[in-house]
Amino acid sequence: MTVEELQKVDQAEPECSRVDTEKEDEKVMVPVEPHVHDQETPTDHDSKALTIVEKPTEVCHDEETPKEGSISRDDFLAKLVTEKKEALIKAWEESVKCKAENKAQQKLSSIQAWENSKKAELEAELKKIEEDLEKTKAKYIEKVKNKMVVIHKKAEEKRAMTEAKCREEVLKAEEIAAKCRATGETPKKLLKWF
Repeated sequence: MTVEELQKVDQAEPECSRVDTEKEDEKVMVPVEPHVHDQETPTDHDSKALTIVEKPTEVCHDEETPKEGSISRDDFLAKLVTEKKEALIKAWEESVKCKAENKAQQKLSSIQAWENSKKAELEAELKKIEEDLEKTKAKYIEKVKNKMVVIHKKAEEKRAMTEAKCREEVLKAEEIAAKCRATGETPKKLLKWF
């Protein structure tokens, strides 16, 4: 029951309470046709007579009206006022509860929206960091691969130099050995070692 309906109930008294014990002399005019006599005599004009009828008073027989004389009208009205106050209190309580629940629901939904937006921001930031890390990783991998290629080239050069030097020393040793064989002398460098 809304507040407006309660105000309407407050303004309008029950119809039963309007019945007074005093009878008002309200009379209503009702047209009545004249009595027809045994002999019918034609007349040139139709006459209609009016009679007075008393209007019946309406009495309300609800369960709330006192059937016995023990409950007075004041008690009934006090009970009605109490029920009206209880209804107003209940309506107010329901209204406040509903407002509180709606406010809490609205706050919860705004908190959920805030949480979702913050999570989305963090996920986007994390994705950006991962992309940056992937780019940085790719750069480092490229740098390391380039360094490995450079190291491999240097190693190949050193191997080639070492092999060339080894071959040169072998050729030199063969020449010295051939010269020593031809002359019959011992190589001078070997003597220095012993």
